Amino acid sequence: MSVFRINKNDNYTVMSNYHLKDKNLTYKAKGLLSFMLSLPDDWDYSMNGLVAISKENISAIRSALKELEQNHYLIRTRHQKSNGQFEYDYTIYEKPPYIDFLHTVNPHTENHIQINTNNKDKKDKQNFPLIRELINRNFIEENDINVPAYYDLLYDMQKEYDYYDLAKVCGYIADKWNDNKGLDENNKPIINKFAYFKSSLINNLEKINNVVELDY
Repeated sequence: MSVFRINKNDNYTVMSNYHLKDKNLTYKAKGLLSFMLSLPDDWDYSMNGLVAISKENISAIRSALKELEQNHYLIRTRHQKSNGQFEYDYTIYEKPPYIDFLHTVNPHTENHIQINTNNKDKKDKQNFPLIRELINRNFIEENDINVPAYYDLLYDMQKEYDYYDLAKVCGYIADKWNDNKGLDENNKPIINKFAYFKSSLINNLEKINNVVELDY
């Protein structure tokens, strides 16, 4: 049997070991994430910067970054510059965002609660994590009469779509609603908030699922 011995030196980096224990990540992805987490905040976090101090070529770096994105350790945000060109911002996480939020419920085992107008049933639905996220982000209120409708929609959607994507889109819709102060693209008040939410939810989930290749 082979024996591995580790000689530790100084110059340590303190980081979460969550990704190191994640069986969904290859050693390549774990190594790249660990390396990036060890770099100073003012370092050149660019593709060329990573290639410059690595034995890996740009194709290998892209592959590892794509794996990190697929496992939610990296989130890319596209925005348009003043000259009309698009560029991407990359956010790296030691631990995928929403991971604790997602673990608060097992979407595959929770019993479906039928629509009921009594207060106890409504309170139970408010504790459903996706509903709680919308409440915490001030999209819906605790006493919103449409809580059961939101619940049934989200419960059914999680059977078809990735639960992480659902959580991410719910947060996006709520933040967009608050940023726009409840106005549509024509600056007119959105009267039917639930219909707006349902339409936005489906459209954004379809966009996520229609992405075939990531352009790094």
